[in-house]
Amino acid sequence: MKIITTTESLCPECLKKIPAHYLVENNNVYLSKTCPEHGPYRTLAWRDAALYEQWQRESIHAPKWKNGAPSSRGCPWDCGLCSEHEGGTCTAVLEVTYRCNMRCPVCFADSGKETFEPDQAKIREMYTALLEQNGPCSLQLSGGEPTVRDDLPALVQIGKELGFEHIQVNTNGLRIAADLPYLEQLKAAGADLIYLQFDGLDDEIYEKLRGRKMLEIKLKAIENCRAVNIGVLLVPTIVPQVNLAEIGRIIDFAREQMPLVKGIHFQPVSYFGRIPFSSPRDEDRATLADIVKEIEIQTRGEIKVENLIPRKRFDPHCSFSGLFYLHENGKFQAITRQNPAEKLRESGLTTVDDFVARANRYTKNYWQLGGDGGKPGRESEPVKLLDRIKNYTLSITGMPFQDVWNLDLGRLKGCCVHVISSRGQLVPLCAFHLTSTRGERLYRNG
Repeated sequence: MKIITTTESLCPECLKKIPAHYLVENNNVYLSKTCPEHGPYRTLAWRDAALYEQWQRESIHAPKWKNGAPSSRGCPWDCGLCSEHEGGTCTAVLEVTYRCNMRCPVCFADSGKETFEPDQAKIREMYTALLEQNGPCSLQLSGGEPTVRDDLPALVQIGKELGFEHIQVNTNGLRIAADLPYLEQLKAAGADLIYLQFDGLDDEIYEKLRGRKMLEIKLKAIENCRAVNIGVLLVPTIVPQVNLAEIGRIIDFAREQMPLVKGIHFQPVSYFGRIPFSSPRDEDRATLADIVKEIEIQTRGEIKVENLIPRKRFDPHCSFSGLFYLHENGKFQAITRQNPAEKLRESGLTTVDDFVARANRYTKNYWQLGGDGGKPGRESEPVKLLDRIKNYTLSITGMPFQDVWNLDLGRLKGCCVHVISSRGQLVPLCAFHLTSTRGERLYRNG
C-alpha cells in the first residue's frame, strides 16, 4: 500500500470535513478517510495506478477566482463562488423546475419530490446574477425535466436576449419525441443543442436505469431534432454490469447519426440522489480509466486511450475529452493526441478571464450545427474540407460527478460546472447535489 497524495473530504454520515488521502493497492487507487465519530471509509477512485499518475502529471493550477466572496466556514459551505475557488464557470446549469415526467432509479437529483419552479421574472434575475459574476458562458437549462415547462422556449429567448451565446436543453427526450411543434419553438427561440439522456441501444438497459422502455422514444427524439436542424449530444449514464459493454455501440450509433449528433458525454454513475445510500463496492464503480480503456477496446483500437486527454486545468482526473474527424470512408481520425499540458503552457493562458474566454469561444463555435443537419436530399456537390471538418467532428468526453464517498475538496475547488441557485449563488454541481447517507444535502434543498 502506497499513499500518493493527501486532500480533504466529508464524512458520508455527518458531512463533517475530514482529512483524506489517495492510496494505491493492487494497482487500484482508493480515496481513504476516517471520521472520528463514524469511522473509516474507503472507495475506489481509479483503476490502473500508472494511468492515474500519468494523468496527474498533466495538472495545471488555475488562477484564483477573481470575484470570490469571503469564506468564513471554508469549502464546501461558502459557495457563491468563494475566495478559495480556482477558476470561473465554463458551464452554468440552471434548474428551471424540480418536476419530472419520469422517475429514474439512478437520478442524482432525486427529482419530483419538491415543487421548486421559478417564474420568468425569477429566471431573468438568476440569469442576470450569473452574468454579473461570470459574464456570458455556456448555459444548460436543466431540472427536473425542463421540457415539462410550456414556457421553456420563452426562457431560452430571455437568455439569448441577455447575451448567452450557447444554450443547451438537458432532457430525457419524452416531450421532444412527442411534440415536434414544441421542439420547433425551442429551436426558434435560440436553443443550440439538445443534451439528450441516451444510455444505449437496448430497452433492457432503459428498464434497469430509467424504469421503462425508452429506445423508441430516444430514436424519435433524434429524428425530430434532425427535422428542425438542432444538434444533439448523447449523454449515457454508465453503470457496471448494465451498460459498460454498450460504449462501442453508442459510438457507432453516433457515427451513423453524424453530423446531427455532435458528441457523446459519458457519465459514470455516482452514488447520491435517488440511488440507495450505502457504500459502493469496487464493482459498483466505473472510473474514468475504465471508460477510456473500454472505448479503445470496443472500437477495436480505432479510438485510443492516448487520444482521450485529461482535463487541462487543476484536476486532470475530473474529466477527459477527445475530438475525432469522420472521414468519408466511415473511419475516425483522432484530432487530439498531443500533450495538453504542454500546449496550454505554450498558449499563454494565465488568468481566469483567459481560461473562461477560450472555453466559451470553443463552445460557441463547435456546437453550432451547420448546413442541413443531415436531412435527406442535401446537395450533391463536394463539401468544402473546412465545412466537413466542422460538421463531421465528434466530441467524446467523460466526467463522473463526485458523491459523498469519493468527494475531494481539492478537486471541488477547481470545478467549472456550476449550478446557479435561486439566491444567485454559483455552486459547483457536485456540491449542489451532494447527499449524505441520511439524505441531507448541502445546497439543493436550501
